Amino acid sequence: MSDREELTAEQRASLAAQLGGAMPARNSLLMSLGESVRERRGMAPVLRRLLDAEAETDRLRDRLAEVRAGQNPLLCSLIVKAAGDQDLYVGWSSLVEAPTGIWTRAEGLAYGFPRSRLDRADANGSSSLGPRSGYWDDPGFVAEQRGWLRRDRIGDYARLYLSGEQDAAFDLLEPFEGETEVRR
Repeated sequence: MSDREELTAEQRASLAAQLGGAMPARNSLLMSLGESVRERRGMAPVLRRLLDAEAETDRLRDRLAEVRAGQNPLLCSLIVKAAGDQDLYVGWSSLVEAPTGIWTRAEGLAYGFPRSRLDRADANGSSSLGPRSGYWDDPGFVAEQRGWLRRDRIGDYARLYLSGEQDAAFDLLEPFEGETEVRR
């Protein structure tokens, strides 16, 4: 038998009726409850169950976001964090070898990118699960077969490129090996 018993539908309905129209608790009330629990040890299992339910809700929300993103072509790009100390994420398409968007973390989440992808970009430099494309130690990217984009320039390149300043963006590229200038 499990340590945790599931509530029956009748038990949930009874609890819901007892709660009436109560709104969900604010964080400050939960913190206050935590202090009270410390004084009344018998309440600790109730708070533990609440915290476990919150964690499971977050896990399921993240999983749903991953599934939705996998089905949405607008969210399929590689996410590259421009620099460790910047709140700037670049969507990069390896198919067209160009940026697809730039966002802050909050904007990326609001747009629909899963938190797990942004977390990977924070930790590794990119959201890649396979090859280390865009990781902090990645030297860079081929940009539209025009030239080489160093990893440390991706944020500036994306800003210029996506704002319509392609010539200025191309100035950030380096010529391919054996060539003397960037292809324009």
